[in-house]
Amino acid sequence: MDKEFESAVTAICNRYGKYGVQRDLIASLMKSGMEENGLTLRSVYNGMRMSLASAFGIHETFTVEDVMDITGESREEVVKRIEEMREEAAARGENPDDYAKPVKAPPRSVHIFKNGL
Repeated sequence: MDKEFESAVTAICNRYGKYGVQRDLIASLMKSGMEENGLTLRSVYNGMRMSLASAFGIHETFTVEDVMDITGESREEVVKRIEEMREEAAARGENPDDYAKPVKAPPRSVHIFKNGL
């Protein structure tokens, strides 16, 4: 497989290998998701992270884009679902940030070199 695939498998193994997760199994499952189900590498990687985190009770952080890849939902659908989940948590007296936390990306700098570098 290619370098990007191997990097994804390595990242999963580095995080979950201590729980007995075997590299060959991870690679096989990810390859199967891509070849047999037509999923992207990002989709199988994020799906694997979600599944393993759930199985081992580990905290994983996902972006809206990650959730879109996992669920196939649009940005609007994911954001709406997150907002509803936060409201439900608050109504139960729980901290909504324990479920989904809004974060602001650092400002980006844009440099324009009129005459090239």
